[in-house]
Amino acid sequence: MVDPSRKNLSMSKSEKVPQKNNEKEKGNVKTLDEGNILELFPDFQTSQQRLFVLGTTSEEQQKGFADKEVRSSAQKEDPSKASGLKDLRIGYACKKGLKPESPNQDDFCILVTDGVSIFGVFDGHGPYGHEVANFTHEMLPKIVVKDNRFKDDPKRIQEALKDAFPQTHKLLCTDAAVEGHFDCALSGTTATLVVLKKGYLYVANVGDSRAVLARGSKGSERAEILCPDHKPNLEAEKQRIENSGKGQIRRLEGDIPERVFLKDKMYPGLAMTRSIGDTVGIDAGVISTPDVSCREMDKDWRFLLLCSDGVWEFIDSQEAVDIVSKFLPADVQRAAEALASEAWNRWIDEESDVVDDITVIIKDFTTDK
Repeated sequence: MVDPSRKNLSMSKSEKVPQKNNEKEKGNVKTLDEGNILELFPDFQTSQQRLFVLGTTSEEQQKGFADKEVRSSAQKEDPSKASGLKDLRIGYACKKGLKPESPNQDDFCILVTDGVSIFGVFDGHGPYGHEVANFTHEMLPKIVVKDNRFKDDPKRIQEALKDAFPQTHKLLCTDAAVEGHFDCALSGTTATLVVLKKGYLYVANVGDSRAVLARGSKGSERAEILCPDHKPNLEAEKQRIENSGKGQIRRLEGDIPERVFLKDKMYPGLAMTRSIGDTVGIDAGVISTPDVSCREMDKDWRFLLLCSDGVWEFIDSQEAVDIVSKFLPADVQRAAEALASEAWNRWIDEESDVVDDITVIIKDFTTDK
């Protein structure tokens, strides 16, 4: 019988790696003091719309399928001066999974001004995965928009995105080691960041969260996957792990996915080959360098889907597009809730007592109602 704690989840129940003693308090990410992320956007001063929604760590234990607590511009600004998510055709859902011992380890960001939109999904794993995801979902977009190259042509923006992920990883490790807010030896996060700017769409990704574009006419939309899932079964990723000299890919007895381990060790047991954090996995070839792509926006684009693997585990990209396309553009929030609900039901049907955290972001591009 498969151990329920291992089913399709990012970390295996592995042998624990020896940890350094640390007397400082853990599990409490420091407050980042660089100001509102939107204030760093190049058009902040002139923008008519300034909207953000950021996930935040709940102080109370949540029940399964509970909504993640958020911070948003609606809590800070006069609603009459800011367009709402519905007006911008943006919907989201972030649901606690069925893992009683763990908080919601998913996190997300939605950041919008007139000229720039940034959407991010971060799926934490390991004992401090929620803290790593929380750190990353604020730090990563800040590093991107503060980079001078972010103001430049598409090629330079791609360079800024590619460099921002390892920079975030380095800052995370420094915070963990020096400040002791959390331990990222066996904890990390996926990171999928989408940027819309001046008619271009940029995607940068590590891990197995995924961005999908729906294209075509109403009722016959087709799914276009915008970033690869960094899984051990991908040949190029497998080769990199094996070429590291210290890593290997194995499937444990009674487990489902292939995982990354150090040779002759039972850790870290990662079901992905790239992440932010997971410092024990670095020797095994796990990296924080993202795949980055750029596309010029086209008139046949209908909507963007950005989801954690709580959705993708049992719903493929085309099926997710089909579910969302049943809703009118004005009902994009209902569409996000429906996709999250369907993902939850699939987990219950397949696993009964294990459900991963579930995050959905939808940005609709159409102008019809």
